Amino acid sequence: MRARVTLQIEVAFSEPVRSANTLLRLTPRPFDGLHVLDWFVGVEPVATLRRIEDGYGNMSHSCSHAGPLERIAITAEGQVETQDAAGVSRGLHEKQPLDLFLRHSHDGPGEEITAFAKSVSGADRLSRLHLLMGALHDRIAFAPTDSAPRAAAAVFAEGKGCAREIAQIFVTAARSQNIPARFVSGLLLDGAEGAAFHAWAEAHVDGIGWIAFDGALGFCPRDVHLRLAHGVDYWSAAPWRQAFSGYADQKVETRLKVTAARQASWQTQQ
Repeated sequence: MRARVTLQIEVAFSEPVRSANTLLRLTPRPFDGLHVLDWFVGVEPVATLRRIEDGYGNMSHSCSHAGPLERIAITAEGQVETQDAAGVSRGLHEKQPLDLFLRHSHDGPGEEITAFAKSVSGADRLSRLHLLMGALHDRIAFAPTDSAPRAAAAVFAEGKGCAREIAQIFVTAARSQNIPARFVSGLLLDGAEGAAFHAWAEAHVDGIGWIAFDGALGFCPRDVHLRLAHGVDYWSAAPWRQAFSGYADQKVETRLKVTAARQASWQTQQ
């Protein structure tokens, strides 16, 4: 699938702030299932964007603005070509050992998520992960939103969550069964979700590598999933984060426009 993607994030402050620091993970990194033809990231007011590679291998940009500031506009756009690799993520620059993706977050998995993960059985790790994705899709109602995720245990107890929250539950459940798993942030190129950003999880299977699982949609990511960043949790893979100096309220609007020409592409995990 070849697509022209334009993502706009507009941050408006209720009153001018003295300064703002912004971290962006909005640049997709090429791998076997993704070819980046061109890509641009910019901000207004104009500021120097420092391009860095973070500890997970994600391509990131950071910038600082001196106030007074009433608004900041962020744009990421470019052309990409994606392929359906049945969720297999090969060809990425892996900088961290698998053990890192076995560590739980500060709140831990909780008894309910651990029991839920333990109740899912399969002939091998791959089949078990597919069954876990299906069980989670049935257990948690998908409610799209661009808000920051709540704790996994709280979302699981409520039975309703956004893609980011469902991805974090999958990661937490897999780790509770000693399976390396990580959080992935990205975009949906078919416009079906109703929120600008999407998220899913990846788990490691010996002999194959990292495989992506989208518990919110109930299937492994396809060519409509555009991968932006990964980390141990949402905060280490968030598409953008910002800190500002002042007492203003912050209103954020995101807009995603995709112009795509679909090409059929199917593969199997092997």
